Amino acid sequence: MKTTLVTTTINVPLLLRDYAENAIRYGHTDVDIIVIGDRKSPPETAAFCQTVDRICPCVYLDIAAQEKSLAGFPELLRHIRFDCIQRRNIGMLLAYRNGAEVVITIDDDNFVTNQDFVGLHAVAGTVREVPVYTSTSGWLDVCSFLEADDGVRFYHRGYPWNMRWTEGEHFTTTQRATRRIAVNAGFWLDNPDIDALARMERQPVVRGLKPSWTGNIALEPGTWSPVNSQNTALMRDVLPAYFLSPYVGRYDDIWASYIINRIAGHFGDAICYGEPLVRQQRNPHDLWHDLDAERNGMILTADFCRALRSIALTGVTYHRCFGQIADLLPQAWAEGHAWTESQRKWRSSLIEGMRLWHAAFEELAAPVPPCRGPAEAGSWEYSPRGPRVHA
Repeated sequence: MKTTLVTTTINVPLLLRDYAENAIRYGHTDVDIIVIGDRKSPPETAAFCQTVDRICPCVYLDIAAQEKSLAGFPELLRHIRFDCIQRRNIGMLLAYRNGAEVVITIDDDNFVTNQDFVGLHAVAGTVREVPVYTSTSGWLDVCSFLEADDGVRFYHRGYPWNMRWTEGEHFTTTQRATRRIAVNAGFWLDNPDIDALARMERQPVVRGLKPSWTGNIALEPGTWSPVNSQNTALMRDVLPAYFLSPYVGRYDDIWASYIINRIAGHFGDAICYGEPLVRQQRNPHDLWHDLDAERNGMILTADFCRALRSIALTGVTYHRCFGQIADLLPQAWAEGHAWTESQRKWRSSLIEGMRLWHAAFEELAAPVPPCRGPAEAGSWEYSPRGPRVHA
């Protein structure tokens, strides 16, 4: 299974040597790495990536190389601005075009542990029996499976504020079930991915998974939790529906994950959480700046998710469903909220980017996986991958 690691960096990505060595140590030979540069990337990044390439195929694309690679998508390239982590969109699109079956996104402050990183993420795109959790609220706090110093309680960045501290009002059940895994979200040791406001107040230190942990867990379609874009594996079919907007602050990956939650539920696919673990040694951040970049997302997420859940999907691929959401979201998300000017810009820019992303994959003739149509109520089925045809 061809697996591609994608990252952006504003530092020389020294940690990639460990990722490459980890892949080789565990016998993964069909792995490569794409590093997307930016204006802040150190000039010596290219030379370092060449040293990684001697261990595991690794390519560094500076801005000129990115422009050449995406010459056929000028509007999308203009939309993905400079000096933003969302330039990893370029890496994901190129990985898809190069035939990756699984794409793993990492940040340049995620350090690999001794676990089989690629092997544990290889669940993405496979069908397997997993513990599946269902909540009557439609939400599950996946960070409740983590153990932090002093028992500090915290929520994943982007978890809706109206659903926090309400677990006692809802019921959660679990069963073992067979699901196709659309996304595998690995957790973090030390510094978890939480909101700036929570980080100012709580500063949790994660030591690991709780002792009751028995392997990666999945969420039943209809039960949601956010996924970030670090230590996250996406099966190939998801990529045409996974767009990180450069214009929605620190909610680019969060809102992208809620779109995937919606589409995965349509197909009866699952999102998994758990291993592999990475150790996050967080780059320096101005928490006040982070808070400014999260405020609109905090306010808008509940209504955004309400709008997503209200959209009836009929597409038979993630690509087609994403196109439907891009078309129907403006109307579904227009009501029930008093919009500020900055919030309107977030909304319009997100939708513009989604349409450009969809158009790019239209040009790539996004393949139709011969899986299944929309899951019927109370049923779920899967057909093995066969020959690809155009969407």
